[in-house]
Amino acid sequence: MWDYAGDGYVHRLIQNKADGKLVELPSAATSSAAGGGREGSGMGPGPSDALTAEKIEAIGIEYSYLLTSQLDSQRSFYEDRVHELEATVSELKGLVTRLSAEAGEAKKREADEAERRRVEEEARITELERDKDKAEKKAERFVSLSRRLEKELKVEKAFGEGLMQNLQNLKERVEASEQQKQDFQVRIDELQDQVKDVMFYLEAQSKIAGEGSELAGGSIEVRPSPKKKKGKK
Repeated sequence: MWDYAGDGYVHRLIQNKADGKLVELPSAATSSAAGGGREGSGMGPGPSDALTAEKIEAIGIEYSYLLTSQLDSQRSFYEDRVHELEATVSELKGLVTRLSAEAGEAKKREADEAERRRVEEEARITELERDKDKAEKKAERFVSLSRRLEKELKVEKAFGEGLMQNLQNLKERVEASEQQKQDFQVRIDELQDQVKDVMFYLEAQSKIAGEGSELAGGSIEVRPSPKKKKGKK
C-alpha cells in the first residue's frame, strides 16, 4: 500500500508460496537491523532472504514509479478528455441555446402566422356571411319579383283571353251588322224600284189624262219588278 503523502510503502504484502496467503513483508532496513541479532541465535531470514527482499522492494519501487507514470499519463489523458468533453458540452450548450432560441422564434412565427390566418379566416367568414345575407336578400327580391311577374302574367293572360273573346264577339257582331246592312240594301233597292214604278205610273197617268191625247180614257197596269236575289257582296 503506497503512501503518497510520505512517498513510500506503508505496508508490503506478498503471497506465500506454500499456501498462497498474503503476508506482510517488513522493510529492508528493518530486516537488516534485525538480521544481525537473529543470525547469532539462528532465527529470522538469512542473507538470501534479505537480498530477495531488496529485489522485491526494488521491483516494488520500480512498479510504483511505473504505476505513478501510468497514473500521470492516465490523468493527463482523462484531463484532456475532460477538457474535450467540457468543450463539447459547452458547444452542445451553445447549440442547445441557439436551437432553443430558434425554436422560440419558430414558435413565435408559427403563433403569429396562426393568428394571422385566424384573423384572415374570421374576416373571410364575416365577408362570406355578409355575401350570404346579400344573396339571400337578392334571392328573396327575385322570388318576390317572380311571383309578382307571374301574377301579372296571369292577369295579362286573363285580360288577353277576355280581349280575344271580345274581339271574337265584336267580329261576330260586325258580321251580323254586315248581313243586316246587306239586307237593308236589298230592301232599299226594292223600295227604290217600287218608287220608280210609282213615279212612272203617275207620270204616265198624267200624260194619259191630258187633253187631246190618243190614250185618253185608257188604263195603265204596273207590274211589280222582279225581286233581287239576296246575297253577300
